[in-house]
Amino acid sequence: METKVKTSIQLEKEESFIKLSKSLIETKHLGKNGEVDIYYLAVIKSMANNFQGFAYTGVNHLMKFLGMSTGQSSTKLRTKASLLRLQQTGHIEIYESINGEMSDDLKHANNYFIKPTGKDEEFNFAKIHYKDIQKIVMLKSDYKPKIFAVYLNMVGYIYYTISNKPMSYVSIDTVARNTKINRKSVIDYLKVLHEKEILYFVHFKINNTTVKNYCTRWIHKEYTAAWGSAEAEYQYKIAKEKFKSGGVGVSEE
Repeated sequence: METKVKTSIQLEKEESFIKLSKSLIETKHLGKNGEVDIYYLAVIKSMANNFQGFAYTGVNHLMKFLGMSTGQSSTKLRTKASLLRLQQTGHIEIYESINGEMSDDLKHANNYFIKPTGKDEEFNFAKIHYKDIQKIVMLKSDYKPKIFAVYLNMVGYIYYTISNKPMSYVSIDTVARNTKINRKSVIDYLKVLHEKEILYFVHFKINNTTVKNYCTRWIHKEYTAAWGSAEAEYQYKIAKEKFKSGGVGVSEE
């Protein structure tokens, strides 16, 4: 009997993912350390994927899990503040025990039962796949929260519907505006996401003045160019044969 080969879309449907509200895409509205808060939230939600729905972690444990040094008190205080901020804004609930009351303070060395609430996710959310979170956590970089914020902006504009291909083409300027990360750094972080096989990018020079990036999750890399060129033809009303050029990777647009 012939074995039917699954498409990348079918394979992706078999992957585990968490939901993050699309209201969190614009980290510029979340305060000075907004990207840190959202990075921690994503990691905590992935840790809470169990039958109880809790992540058992705390300041020191979370930092070690993320490969951060626990030697500096300022970093611990920043992590503690981030977790408490997530609770104050209604995204998590922190308990000393599963059946206890919520805690409004954290001891650095202690672990707590942290429950994500799923705030604002019911109707409008981005799919964040576990494989991608794991790859970002494993990066050798001090800028992982910013890289994750840029990643969230890209996948947050992927629409999983029957009529749409799972592809994003949000502009670099939009990502920079949403995150308040400078444009050059956004480009650098997009290149990291491509180099580390998290997101796959192609770009097309449509005409003398317009260059456009198209991206998918890495699992769809064999189809990104075809999907992107078809979308560019539709957007710009020009046949792909008339594009000036194109290539793999991130263009600075």
